[in-house]
Amino acid sequence: MFKHIILPTFCFFYFFVTGCTSTKNSHRKYINYNQNYVDPTRVEVDWKSLYSSNASSQVRSFLNYSKETKNELSEKKIPYASNGIAKNWDNKYLNSKNKYDFMRRNGVDCTRFLWHLYSEKMNLPFNSKTKGAPILSHSFAQRKSNSELKNFVPLKKNGNLFKPRAGDILAFPGHALAVLDPDKCIAIQSASWVCKKRADNGSCVNSATGKEAGVSIYKLTNRGDCENGLWKQLDSPKNKFTAGWRHKALNTWIEKLPPKANVNDTITLIGYNISHRYIYFNGAKKPSKTSYSFSKTKNKKYENLDIVSIKIPHDAKSGKLKIYWDNKIKPDIRHTVESNDIIYIEKNTLLSSR
Repeated sequence: MFKHIILPTFCFFYFFVTGCTSTKNSHRKYINYNQNYVDPTRVEVDWKSLYSSNASSQVRSFLNYSKETKNELSEKKIPYASNGIAKNWDNKYLNSKNKYDFMRRNGVDCTRFLWHLYSEKMNLPFNSKTKGAPILSHSFAQRKSNSELKNFVPLKKNGNLFKPRAGDILAFPGHALAVLDPDKCIAIQSASWVCKKRADNGSCVNSATGKEAGVSIYKLTNRGDCENGLWKQLDSPKNKFTAGWRHKALNTWIEKLPPKANVNDTITLIGYNISHRYIYFNGAKKPSKTSYSFSKTKNKKYENLDIVSIKIPHDAKSGKLKIYWDNKIKPDIRHTVESNDIIYIEKNTLLSSR
């Protein structure tokens, strides 16, 4: 009597779609009920903590519109454009009254969702080559700046890891996302594939694709993806982040200024990337320029801050300060970041009475 032994054949394969997607790296046919499972698309975000820990008014704006997106998703999901983006998608989007309803009807890919977030909602200049146009993921995935990315600065890579801030963009060929909570590994994105049920061993046992995927606030829960604020990849070793970008408007801010002063006083400002930059005082006809940083300090997040001085113009009035974030020789008030606090400016009564 012979025993017939059937050798099972296992076929391992990876599924990768060129577009705004993440690779399905580990799919199990049978669920092991001894495992613990999480849904990476159902994420609790500590908005209050994120808001208080970020002094940049533009980062706070990014957080506000990300929260708005989460509220919109709770009403009705925004699907991925599984049939591709129509040629007239961009123009129809720009002309639509309700952008969220338009994306619900027509779907949205990863790069156009970022365009929606930064350009439409935050009102920031985006594509520096073609005004009013998105930036495709293959451009974001490049390590060097190009004609489309003049409004962004590249993030430095620590080995094969990135340490991003809230509002930064990370990308690999085929996909780009925005970092929401860097320490808790939470992103906001539109993708053609997302894991909906991940086991604690890293395997994904249930996923959504195409129209069932789309816009989500997504937590990187796969082992090796992200840990302690260091971001490496998305859902699979095949999706290692190749480049990171920060909009220049999120890379400059005033963190501390005196509550009050007189015109013609020289005051001290503390902030990030504020050395030798133009500042618009409320009521002043011309911008003034800060000194070069004469000292450094750190904030609670251990970020290096500049300490600079600036003379208050004679025609300045009380209000918030606007600091020019771009690098062009001639400043533009449209490319400024507003301080969170107000400085109350008084006229010197002794001088004015003479």
